[in-house]
Amino acid sequence: MEVIKKIAEALSVSTDALIYGSSDQQAKNKIKDTELLTMFNKVQSLEDKDISAIKSLISAYILKTDLQKNLNG
Repeated sequence: MEVIKKIAEALSVSTDALIYGSSDQQAKNKIKDTELLTMFNKVQSLEDKDISAIKSLISAYILKTDLQKNLNG
C-alpha cells in the first residue's frame, strides 16, 4: 500500500484515482449509453433548481416503471 501512496503522490493523483480511475472514467464504465452520459455531463452545468427538477423527473419515471413491473408480475 505504501508503494501505491508514493506513486499517487508522484503523479499528483489520489490513490482512488490511481486504482479505480478518474470519476469520469468510472462513469463511462458504468454508463454504457454515451448519449445519456453526455446528457448527464451537460446537466451538471445547469442551475441547482433545474438539476433538482431533472432528478425529480427521473425519480418519478423510475417509480412508475417499478410500479408497472410489480403490477404486471
